[in-house]
Amino acid sequence: MATTDQEQEERTESETLHGERSYLSYTLLIVLYQALFGGFVLLYRRWRHPLEQITPLDLTLLGLATMRLSKLVSEDEITAALREPFIDESGGTKQPKGHGMRRSLGKLVLCPICTGTWVAAFLSYALHLSPRYARPFLAIMAASGISQTSDAFLSLAYTDRDLLRKSTDE
Repeated sequence: MATTDQEQEERTESETLHGERSYLSYTLLIVLYQALFGGFVLLYRRWRHPLEQITPLDLTLLGLATMRLSKLVSEDEITAALREPFIDESGGTKQPKGHGMRRSLGKLVLCPICTGTWVAAFLSYALHLSPRYARPFLAIMAASGISQTSDAFLSLAYTDRDLLRKSTDE
């Protein structure tokens, strides 16, 4: 009977490892990311009026917009419906659902830095291929990113202030 329990435990560990890391799904996501980049390069070479260089202002807008959009996708309540097929958000915790590609996409969406890589790529492609239309969107998202950062700093300042008041009152 002990060997049966041990075999069951080994099988469960194997299924857990296989379910947590789907290397085939990760490989497919990497191939997709690279294929999208290849498609961008082909479009960029054929485009009539592409953006030839990124200015420091463009880079700032891209950075702030990427920060805001990656948080929007990964964390904000308004996009919970988009995350729902890939993430279980019950009990105050977030876990990827399913196996294979579904689980890999869930892990990708749960990671703001990982999501940010994809967002940055799409925003960069848009800026290079259609700067006239991309810049207003980048400006809006960058302003929202600045607001998000300001809110975070103010929250820290208020928390510190409240802790200091509490310690002096005691």
